Amino acid sequence: MESRKLYPILTYAGMLPFIGCAVMPFVGLTELWNLGSYDYIAAAYGLAIVCFLCGVHWGTYLYDRAAAPDNLFITSNVIVVACWFAFLMAAQAITLFVLILALLCLLFIDYRLLTAGLLTDYYFRMRATATVIAVLALAIIIVMV
Repeated sequence: MESRKLYPILTYAGMLPFIGCAVMPFVGLTELWNLGSYDYIAAAYGLAIVCFLCGVHWGTYLYDRAAAPDNLFITSNVIVVACWFAFLMAAQAITLFVLILALLCLLFIDYRLLTAGLLTDYYFRMRATATVIAVLALAIIIVMV
């Protein structure tokens, strides 16, 4: 399958766990099998997504360091470590809020990469849409916790 068709499918499919966790309390589910509560699942999955997006930034920085407006090695490490510490030490609602901030920061960094010519408009619009979906789902989960 052509990558221009594949990565949007995978991106939007990747939003399904966030949406599912946001819907769980509305259908009377507080836990999913042995995986844990909906807020824990969302926090763990959110941490994985933040790590993945930071890995994309590492690849971008390795590919064209001179054109990047920021040191993406530093920004990605700061964001991942902050999310990881929140996941390990904070209440779930705080962890989810930190993940929201991280996703918004990563989108802002992507916007800077777009203006630097390192991302396409198509990719940025897709990322922005996915970020809005994830942030809204995480916000719903925070309210329900």
